[in-house]
Amino acid sequence: MAQTAEKPAQVRTHFKNLTAGKLMGLRQITDAEGRFRVLALDQSNSFKKALRAMHERAGRPAEPTYEEIRDAKLEMTRILSPLASAVLLDVNYGARQAVNSFSLPKSVGLIVRVEASKDAGIPSEYEPGWSVEQIKRMGASAVKLLVYLDTEDAANVKAQIAFVEQVSQECRRHDILLMTEELSFPRKGEDKSSPAYKTRKVSNIFKAAELLGPLTDILKLEFPGDIRNDSENRLKDNLAKLDGIAVRPWVLLSAGEKFDLFSKQADLAMSAGCSGYMAGRAIFNEYFEQPTPQARHAFLEGTGAGRMRTLNKIIETKAQSWMKRCDLKASDMAAAVAADWYAGGKLKKTAPASSGDY
Repeated sequence: MAQTAEKPAQVRTHFKNLTAGKLMGLRQITDAEGRFRVLALDQSNSFKKALRAMHERAGRPAEPTYEEIRDAKLEMTRILSPLASAVLLDVNYGARQAVNSFSLPKSVGLIVRVEASKDAGIPSEYEPGWSVEQIKRMGASAVKLLVYLDTEDAANVKAQIAFVEQVSQECRRHDILLMTEELSFPRKGEDKSSPAYKTRKVSNIFKAAELLGPLTDILKLEFPGDIRNDSENRLKDNLAKLDGIAVRPWVLLSAGEKFDLFSKQADLAMSAGCSGYMAGRAIFNEYFEQPTPQARHAFLEGTGAGRMRTLNKIIETKAQSWMKRCDLKASDMAAAVAADWYAGGKLKKTAPASSGDY
């Protein structure tokens, strides 16, 4: 087990004493071995942008409709989710829609995004009209929260961490698992290719993982390095450091990376202690480039499903289960349940034992 900033015993205790609702959710979104294979379909703006470009290529410029976005997400869910342990969806176009259309198999967990879709640098907030309580009440397995963090910007950190704390408290109150995602972002005058941003990004990922870890149950982290240009030794060193900083099991996000590069990132990350992936555009991005509905369907059944099988093979051979990371066995989890657990340990033993048959 990796040595973490939080004492290993504390990490073990957090998960050994995980509440029943959180533990059920964790089991529902992982595979039989406790690893994460999550299909991420909670994007809003990127779906709109891709559909807008698809219409322009067809010579029929138009803004995407609610039905177009919904139907694309449901088709992806129907075809690809059987290969996943869980699907991440948004409230706007996917979560209830996937439940009502029976697109999500009963055996696949449902993770629902809680935050509003915002540009980087703008303080996070709840999706208007949406809440942790509603996610719990609809039967979802877990809450996903994304925060953009510039860890050198004190005002940004203060606002974002305050929101994470608020969501974390609500998840505890409603007994639902929380997965928290960090994303770095370029400052004004920079883009993702700017040397200053690329230099700062890795340390930003390290610090973000340190700040968010104690406030969440599962971390969703960026790849800490440049897969195109950094040496393999440097990437392995960065991953080892990130794995040491992460005080929770962590999954690797695809961040829109092309699949051939993301699969390399996943291979390295799983070898370093990562517990799975949460990937979207790396799997389905070219779907929108196909010229007909039939071609888009065929792309998902062929290329999309093939990519998930490739990632799943990496998970099967290299990913670390959440239980192994926390140094726990099923017997440890069973022993953590007291006879009066349901009464908060305050059951009064005043009545005589019953002699009935029930």
